[in-house]
Amino acid sequence: MNALIYYMRRGLQASPQAIGRWMLRKLKARRATKTLPGWQRWLGKSSMAAALDHSNFEAVIATMRSANPFPGLSDTASLRNALSADSRSTIQNRAKTVMRREIDMLGSGPVTLTNPVDWTLDFKSNIRWSMHPSLRLPVNGLGKPSDIKVPWELSRLQWLLPVGQAYVLDGDEAKAAFAREIIEDWMISNPVCRGPNWICAMDVALRAISMIWLFHACKESAAWNDIDYLERLVKSLILHGKFVDTNLEYADVNGNHLTTDLAGMTIIGIALGGRGISRRWVERSWRILQEEFPKQVPTDGVNFEASLPYHRLVAELFLLPALARRNVGLSVDADYLSQLLRMSSFTLQATMPDGEIPIWGDADDGRTLPLGTQPINDHRYLVETLLTMDHPVSAPQFDETLWWLGVGSKQQQPLPAPQSMAFDVAGVYVLRSDEHYVFVDAGPVGMAGRGGHGHNDCLSFIACLNGTPLIIDAGAYVYTADWQARNRFRATAAHNTPAIDGEEINRLNPKHLWHLSNDAIPEIRHWNSTNEADCLIASHSGYQRLPSPVTPVRGYMLDKAKGRLIITDSFEGDGDHDVRIPLTFAPGCRIELSAPGKWLITKDSRRFILMIADADHWQGGIGEAEYSQSYGVKEAVACLTLTHSGALMPLAMAVMAEDNLPDDPHAWLINAARDI
Repeated sequence: MNALIYYMRRGLQASPQAIGRWMLRKLKARRATKTLPGWQRWLGKSSMAAALDHSNFEAVIATMRSANPFPGLSDTASLRNALSADSRSTIQNRAKTVMRREIDMLGSGPVTLTNPVDWTLDFKSNIRWSMHPSLRLPVNGLGKPSDIKVPWELSRLQWLLPVGQAYVLDGDEAKAAFAREIIEDWMISNPVCRGPNWICAMDVALRAISMIWLFHACKESAAWNDIDYLERLVKSLILHGKFVDTNLEYADVNGNHLTTDLAGMTIIGIALGGRGISRRWVERSWRILQEEFPKQVPTDGVNFEASLPYHRLVAELFLLPALARRNVGLSVDADYLSQLLRMSSFTLQATMPDGEIPIWGDADDGRTLPLGTQPINDHRYLVETLLTMDHPVSAPQFDETLWWLGVGSKQQQPLPAPQSMAFDVAGVYVLRSDEHYVFVDAGPVGMAGRGGHGHNDCLSFIACLNGTPLIIDAGAYVYTADWQARNRFRATAAHNTPAIDGEEINRLNPKHLWHLSNDAIPEIRHWNSTNEADCLIASHSGYQRLPSPVTPVRGYMLDKAKGRLIITDSFEGDGDHDVRIPLTFAPGCRIELSAPGKWLITKDSRRFILMIADADHWQGGIGEAEYSQSYGVKEAVACLTLTHSGALMPLAMAVMAEDNLPDDPHAWLINAARDI
């Protein structure tokens, strides 16, 4: 009943156009379940040729071989020569692992796949999904410990890409044959519109992208020139295209699912020659992508879903169709490319001194076409790829750039130096100098007020000093497989921001895993960045609904020369309240109380001090918190929680290297806090 009420409210808030699109989507999806199995039986060489506006099937294959959506595969000989020995070795080792049918995804740990593969098995919970008609399967059944993402991720076939990469490097027929074997296994085991792998158009689109990339990687091999296999492959790609086209994931506010659908339609349509039914897919997807881009990525270049991992995914999704179109001679306007460059700026400025991004918002390891050897949270390849997409370089810093763009003639240039910057629409502020870094979320809840992949983290921050990650975001961990954990990781208590009276910043219903109430409306009261210091003051309205309303006001000042971070919290309101301010520390950090209101933080051989100005009214407790650096993986890290009960009291705290303390730290902190 609660779910029904929730969706009725959502419906009342949606526009008539959004409601109409949603109803049309559902009708098309139901129709597809009846028509696509017929297509699967009916499609043959002659009918596919006719559907793609060719006189015979041989012309279909010839067109498909030449219609390459991937510029990185346009000159494989140059690509082989440009890759470093380390990259080649990593790719070959990954391919060997995959050919032993060994995978590790979504926190599963090492798993050996069966032969044939059990495509419906969630091997994390050992629960198998039914092969009933896809629309009948309960994707978000919170009482079921199985994670639908496991069979979905397996069926995206991205884990198979290293085998195709290795074939590009060495031409080993066994690798091409293995890639074909896995794809044939998938096609046989997953009839259209049945089972878990024909539920979500996003995953269907990503699978098609993988299949098409593997075709172009392996198309010179004997295994991929068998006409009977190519007939089955083209049939499958047509079914993928028609499924996505009839299941476009429109919502009242469109997000990365629709973008993925459209990117997949573009790649399928171009790969099949852009003629006949595939012409509509190319034209329609591009028209909607151009409409969606400014809606999902506003003028500051930050994806509106309030997540850095999803910002990466969405940037790839908007980039891939643009590269594909240009590689086959289709136009891409300058505004579209300029917006991609703005997305690169956010990734660059948000990158921490150690080269990785903080886990801000949700993170499910989602990628469009993962081809690089860098760690999962190193997004600098994306910056390099976007900055050089118009003039590829001959030897980029990141091998993934080569796989996306191919080998160019320009000389490699170092990435621009990151700098302090305000991303005003997203409400994200980056305070930084060479080795000091603070990332502040002072923005609205994500997804245009829906929550989506955003968390209850307004006024929260992430900090690195002297190049050392110290205070971090807890991450996201999992989605439907453990809905209680999902809510813990997105809750206010998991973030480095004041929590008042045990209430959430934005109210959440624990059963609605991608929705937050739009309670915390932020206000930026001051922002200033100079060569000497950055200063930000912000507040939010999330606690105005309390019987005795409170407005938390937080100030940040980063002294760039001395590497000192000062944070002030004040509270506008009356009455007695319980205030809790948690601080989650990076893995490897140890905390110990060294004096009242003063803590020693040790990481590796580096020592830092965290201190507060008022140890009489604020208490600090050392404990443990949960931290997840990628989907399905978590560990315990140190946590310091500052608490106060009673009349509202301000708090000033500072963090700095131990060898950089002022002569009188307490007096210095009190005076410095007055300047914020």
